[in-house]
Formats: sequence, structure tokens, C-alpha cells
Amino acid sequence: TDTVVENENAAEKGTLKEESYAIEGIIDKTVKRLNFRVAFLYWAALSTVFQSGAVTNMTVITGNIPYKEWKCSSERCTSLYTAATDKDNFFSQRTICDNDLVARTDFDWTTKKTTFTTDWDIYCKTEAKLSTISGVYFGGAFVGLLCSTGIFDRIGRKRGALLGSVVTAVATAASAIAPNYEALLVFRIISGFGLMISYTGTYCWIIEFAPTNLRNIASGFYNTGWSISYLILVLLGYLIDKWQYVYLAAAGVCVFCTAMFFITPLPESPRFHLVRGMETEAKTSLVSFFRATGNNFSFDNVNLLYEKRAQNYLQQVSDFRKYPAMLKRAVLSMLCWFAVSMIGYGYTFGWSKIGSNLYTSYLFGALGGGLGYVSSIPSCKLLGRKGATFFLFGGIAVFNFLAMLDVKLSDSWTLEHVASLLGSVSGTGAFAMVYLYTGELAPTSHRGMIMCLSSSSARVGSFLGPYVSLLYGVTDRRVPLALFAGLSFCGCLATFFLPDTTGVTIPETPKDLKD
Repeated sequence: TDTVVENENAAEKGTLKEESYAIEGIIDKTVKRLNFRVAFLYWAALSTVFQSGAVTNMTVITGNIPYKEWKCSSERCTSLYTAATDKDNFFSQRTICDNDLVARTDFDWTTKKTTFTTDWDIYCKTEAKLSTISGVYFGGAFVGLLCSTGIFDRIGRKRGALLGSVVTAVATAASAIAPNYEALLVFRIISGFGLMISYTGTYCWIIEFAPTNLRNIASGFYNTGWSISYLILVLLGYLIDKWQYVYLAAAGVCVFCTAMFFITPLPESPRFHLVRGMETEAKTSLVSFFRATGNNFSFDNVNLLYEKRAQNYLQQVSDFRKYPAMLKRAVLSMLCWFAVSMIGYGYTFGWSKIGSNLYTSYLFGALGGGLGYVSSIPSCKLLGRKGATFFLFGGIAVFNFLAMLDVKLSDSWTLEHVASLLGSVSGTGAFAMVYLYTGELAPTSHRGMIMCLSSSSARVGSFLGPYVSLLYGVTDRRVPLALFAGLSFCGCLATFFLPDTTGVTIPETPKDLKD
């Protein structure tokens, strides 16, 4: 707690009594405000996730199917063009798919940017392969997150995240030399396995150093790294013509992020050390953190209040039955993560269907994502954790209902596109809030497990998200929008039944939960 608890035993020398603090009380007392050194430290730490958005969304660029960039190369195709009444819209997905035109026989792709879909003839009837290779990434992430619970609780948040970053870098580089679809499929699974271990571990690492009044800002800084990474991917895709070189460039970003684990002065989480009963190491981490932020603190006459809980995986699972309040928080958090991830990746892999220009659509999508993460900071400050999460989920529902209307705003913009962009802003804001909210709902002793379970639930939603884009070709465009609105309502409902954590001390163990 923030309150100083006077120890019953006086110090051996003098009349000074020892003071006992929970770890959060020490951080809150010492780091009272955001200054340049604190902000720089958070930014240095979040640079370890600059590869996250790029690696995750890689297939939207390297697997884009250029349905509007092709020309006829057979008499059959030419005759179809001659007979077409609407020649302006002839070169489209509908023409290729409805007439079963064959690449390199009936038509040739004219785009100068190669993708693995054009190299390996993935289009129309086989387009589901693109959704599959995008989705299996999250299958690998799901497995990785289940494994990461043990990793974070055995070797620590920082070292666990570093391990995941190394795996991601190797798998991304290997993707550049994939000889066929099956090989790339395997490398994408491994990339997902490593990336989500790294991303979740980095979040736990950073947020456990944040004082109560700066948790929201630290979380906003962290999630901004995803949007920066997304922009890096769009830039790489725009500048580089061959999809293999895009993977190589992304692997270079991964190497940079891995190196930042060694460069940033943020040490291993002291909470990890305390949960395992390593008080000396926890104090060392705190002193290093305070020194890096320009604050002075001495542990003379100060005791750390903590409960040692070195549990194995099965013991932690059994605690969900013993503590129903923790089970409730975990299940509702998982529902929120599932909903916001399926919506988010439905948008991410669907911009090419909604917008008219690939890079413009993804550029605005990335900028909207950054705006969403930034907007979550004032929303959280004004409405609190619970209120902001509820509000942002509600925004997703409203904008998706608006996107159902058939309104053309200009030659290149429709109400669907604008409302979808605004819905994406609300979605990324909700994602940022869910990340922060879950980290505060979970006790320190089980935070690694609950964050991994929640993120694993999100991977299920993320796996299904890319398939939503296929609905645009087989049903009315309002169907996926209605699906997104329904999922956001589920997020609102789950948030309603969760307690508010605004200004509340982070629980150290399940016994501290107040539900």
C-alpha cells in the first residue's frame, strides 16, 4: 500500500523505527511525476517492440493480391474485355474469379511489386490460403503465450521477452528464403510463437515499473510502439518491390529490437524477484531503476512487504478454483481480448477490400491506430479504467453501424471507409485499455499467467479476424460490420461486470482481490 506501516520492532540502533512498504508504495513515493528521464526510459524499453506490428501484419503487404493490376494475355480474356459493357471496372477481382481466368495463361499481373500470392498463384478460389497463412501466425502465438507463463515466472519478464525476440528475428529472416507456401507457413507459426512471448513479456516488464499515477502513460507509450512498427511496415512495403526483401528488412528491425534489450537501462522486474522470494535482487533492480530516472532512494531502515509464492504452472491453475474473484476477472478479460482482437485484425486484413489504394488505406489504418493508442490516455484520465474501456467498445459499435449506410462522400471515399477508420481508432484505443486494465486486475503472483491466457484468447480472435475479409466476397458487406458491432457489445458487457482499478493498488496475490 501507499501508507507507511510502522514496524513493530524498533531498529537496533537509535530510536529510528524501520518502515515497511509494499513495492508499489516505494515506486509511488520515489517516482512522483513524469520527467524527461522517466519518459526516455519508457521509450527506450518500448523500442524493443518496434518489430511487433510489422511482423504481425507482414502478410497484408507481402501477400497482397493485386486484383486491379493485370492485363489480358489470351484471346478468351480479350474477347471478354471486348464484350464488357463497363470497361472501366473490367480489370477487377470479379472478372478474374467469375470467369475462372488463369494467371500466366489468360492474364498476367502488371504490378511491379511481387508478392508470394502472385508468385505462387494464390487468388480467387485459393485466396483462403492467404487468410490461413495470416491466421496460423496467431496459432503459433497462442502456443507461445501458453508456454510463456512458465518462461516469465522462471527466468523473468525481461529475459523471457528477449528470448522471444531472438526467435522472432530468426524466423522472420528465414521467411525471406521460403521456397514454397508450406515453408512460409511454418516460419509464420514460429514468428508468432516468438513475437507474442516478446510482446507480452515486455509489457509485464515495463508496467511493473510504473507508479500508480503513470501506469496509463506507460501503457500508452508501450502500445504506441505497435503503431510505429505498423508504419515501418507500410514504409518498407512502399519502398521495396520484392516481398523477400521486405522480410529481410523486417528481420533487420527485429535485430535492432533484440539489441535494445541490452542497451536500455531498465533492469529485470523487481516484482518477479519478490514473488520468487529474492529480496536482495528486487532491491537491486529498484535502486537501478531509481538511479536511471534521476531519483534517490535508500533501503536503510526500509523493509519490503511481500509474500513469497514460487508456484509451478499446475499450482497457479488450481488457484483459480480457490479464488473465484480471480477466475471471474480472468474470464471476463479473456472475452474482452477476444472481441477487440477479432475486430482489430478483421480491419487490418480487410483494408484492401474497403479502401481503393492499398498503401493509403494501410497508412491511414496505422495512423488511426496510433491516434487510438494516444486517445486512450486522456480517455482513461477522464473516465477511469473501466469507463474508458466501456466507452471505447461502445464507439466501435456506433461506427460500425454507421459504416453500414451507403453514402458516397467523394470519388475515393465512402462513409463505410471513414466510419471504419474511426471504428479502428476506437478499437486500438480499446485494445490499449484492455492491456492496461488486465495488468491491473491480475495479481502480481499470477499476472504472467493471466496476461498469457488473455493474450491467448486474443490470438483465437486474431486467427479468425483475417477470415472476416473473405465475407466481403461471398455475402453483403454489412455482415462483417454487424459482426464487429456485436463483438463490441460483448466487450461492453464483459467490462460492465469488472471492477474499476483506477487509483487502486495493484494486488500482489489473489488474497488481495476485493471482489
